[in-house]
Amino acid sequence: MWELRLILILIGVVFIAVVYLLSRQRRTRSGKLRRDPPTLKESNLPDIESDLAADLAMPSMRDSKVTRAAPEITHVNSGPRSEQLILALHVACREQTGFAGAEVLAALHSAGLHYGQYQVFHRLNNDGMQQSVFSVANMIEPGVLDPEILPEMRVPGVTLFLLLPGPQNGVAACADMLATARSLARQLDGDVLDDTHSILTIQAAQRIRERILEFQGRVSGVQS
Repeated sequence: MWELRLILILIGVVFIAVVYLLSRQRRTRSGKLRRDPPTLKESNLPDIESDLAADLAMPSMRDSKVTRAAPEITHVNSGPRSEQLILALHVACREQTGFAGAEVLAALHSAGLHYGQYQVFHRLNNDGMQQSVFSVANMIEPGVLDPEILPEMRVPGVTLFLLLPGPQNGVAACADMLATARSLARQLDGDVLDDTHSILTIQAAQRIRERILEFQGRVSGVQS
């Protein structure tokens, strides 16, 4: 369980860093608009600012507590610690009240996920090895989704997280994770969010795929 908590902390730090960098980028652009005469090239800056604002905007229930606690990986999969890639998606409730725990449990079972290590749900590999391809945990610390108590809970959202390298090809594993996130969102009437807690777009999904391909190419180069 300590490993899961460590990952939660690391992801929170990464998220805060992303928000900080985007905020600095925004302030830099704002200062440039004040200092420099308008040009044709700069006419696109207001749209960029709007896009940044949209990326940073979150529903009110996704407060700092949820952000810090978002769990990001199970350690069922193994690989060299210096060469790992963590990917995450979130399925978040649109209401302050959160999802009904009984509905979350039903959706997880419907998606073919299995409860197991670290008290979270897993997509298990079909090769009989019982390895976790990706996992699903509660968005809030400590990430537990115990089926014994879940029906009595309200859940603000769940986090799907993938550690590469794993038992499957990274692109295939991520495609399965994305399809599962969308299935859960449909069943629960929630939103699929990226790792910055913004609505997942086609462009963001493509960037995730590119990150996987880059990572796999780099790992293959190191191992060869």
